Amino acid sequence: METKAAFRRPECVKVTFRRMKFEFEDTGFARYWVDGSPFKSLFWTQLSTAFEPGERFFIDSARALKDQIDDPALREEIAEFCRQEGHHTAQHLKFDRINEAMGIDVAGCRRRYKWILDRARNNMDPMGMLGATCALEHFTAALADDFFAKPSMFAGADPKVKALWAWHAAEEAEHRATCYDIYKQLGGGYVDRVTILIGAWALILGAAFVNTIILLHKDKKLLTTDTLQGLWYLFGRKGLITGLGPTFFSYFRPSFHPWSGVDAGTIARWQADNAKYIQNIATSEAA
Repeated sequence: METKAAFRRPECVKVTFRRMKFEFEDTGFARYWVDGSPFKSLFWTQLSTAFEPGERFFIDSARALKDQIDDPALREEIAEFCRQEGHHTAQHLKFDRINEAMGIDVAGCRRRYKWILDRARNNMDPMGMLGATCALEHFTAALADDFFAKPSMFAGADPKVKALWAWHAAEEAEHRATCYDIYKQLGGGYVDRVTILIGAWALILGAAFVNTIILLHKDKKLLTTDTLQGLWYLFGRKGLITGLGPTFFSYFRPSFHPWSGVDAGTIARWQADNAKYIQNIATSEAA
């Protein structure tokens, strides 16, 4: 068993719920909203459908063991984490509904993600679910880091939609350690966490790839040059999935912590650049 880690969130970071309002829900967007590319657009479109079942899984995992946490700062962070994840779902459902109205099979994509997560629920105890959540939060934090480090990832994307993903990336970076700190404080073991990581990443990436291929086939865009370019976008030398390798293997260090070597300033820079999308919480809740 690993030794329990101290609560090591950087002092400049505080997990905070923010109510958002994005322009895309009023104006809409094109079906192929990332640089006109069917592959890139549908890859991210299908990934959005994972968040409704996925973030419910994350919230349930954190809440199930909250009463066993004796650190008041971490208990407060768990509450903000759950509020953030719930609002991510709400905003992505708006995005999903617009895609569904354009005839994209959002329900089918979400169903495949839900099947994986329901299997995990049925076969894991609360600590196992928490271990799976840690693994998947490591995945979303890795995507968030790449989002900010590699602007080419969303080059040519509709800025109204990109704002949604930038906000989500910033908050995934912000709460990257919440569930991991719960896991460590409750004595979660090394072997379990790294074993779960392998399966969790394989299943989620497999579902993402299958969903993308199915959507491209339905749009009659599968056997195209754009698909070849899209595969390079994911699996090329500097591809999206290829680039996650170092982050994946960092999880195998016994001394691993999600904040090790991470630039916490990303979150502050995002907030400064996107303040116009943040709503006044007290006003909007009263309304």
